[in-house]
Amino acid sequence: MKALPLLAAALIASPGSAPAQTAAAATTAFPGDLGRPFDGLPLPPNPAEHHLPWPSMPGPARGPSMAVAMLMAQGAVAACTGQHIGVSVIDASGLPKLYYITDGAPGYHAYTGFRKAYTALTFRMPTSSVGAMTRNDAAAAARITADTNLLAFSGGVPIVVGNEVIGAIGVSGVEPRPGDRSDPGLGDERCARAGLDKVKGLLG
Repeated sequence: MKALPLLAAALIASPGSAPAQTAAAATTAFPGDLGRPFDGLPLPPNPAEHHLPWPSMPGPARGPSMAVAMLMAQGAVAACTGQHIGVSVIDASGLPKLYYITDGAPGYHAYTGFRKAYTALTFRMPTSSVGAMTRNDAAAAARITADTNLLAFSGGVPIVVGNEVIGAIGVSGVEPRPGDRSDPGLGDERCARAGLDKVKGLLG
């Protein structure tokens, strides 16, 4: 199945949902996003004279290589044959390494997959475990509802090398099996784990 890796995250509002999308864009910031330096305008001819500060640009964090991230995404897609899914792979700082959207899948699965991966990274556990924890842990539930980048739906799994979490993978879009109705993301998590299995021995 052909797939298109998306290399940047952008919120695109459709005419029918513009107010909700615009409101979300105003309150949501992805981790590490530099936003729009200088309000999105070109620099003036002599920027030093205007004392314009450059935004802080952190260096790359540890994470899977692009080649490994691609294999991971392809492994998840192969395990989800016939499903229109999105796969997101992030590094140890929570920044995107790869967005991978299969043909026929809505692009928003990239963002859902990202949030699942980011949640798995933040809590250092699969999002299925995070979701179960929120049922009895009010503080964890409150933390998730307060951060628009956290999503405790199943489908996010940490990438662990030794004792270190170097990133995470998140999958979105798998149609739930009849037995998964109480946790419809279990299919996403099965495919995320298959992606990780694909790269065993390649992480380091």
